[in-house]
Amino acid sequence: MDGHFGFLNVGFFTKAEVFPGSIGTFRYRFQRTGWTDKPDSTIQAWVYENVCFELARQVETITVPWTEEGVETLRDWLEERLAERGAEPYRIPYPPVAPEH
Repeated sequence: MDGHFGFLNVGFFTKAEVFPGSIGTFRYRFQRTGWTDKPDSTIQAWVYENVCFELARQVETITVPWTEEGVETLRDWLEERLAERGAEPYRIPYPPVAPEH
């Protein structure tokens, strides 16, 4: 499996229900529902800008079945989002930017 998300497989999602992560400033989050032996089990993924998930406004999401085919679709979608959004090395902006209200 090539690409930045080649590590994702069906077994990866058995470790926890929620998985936050990043590649530099490209942020993503996964949440699974159910278990692989249930036909309605899913994995939902979000990608968002370089802020915490709770404050993110530029959010894209996808929900796929928790199957080999679903995980393959998820990997492809994440690679496309990464190519579109790009990623820079992680940095903390200075001076800090106050959140908009």
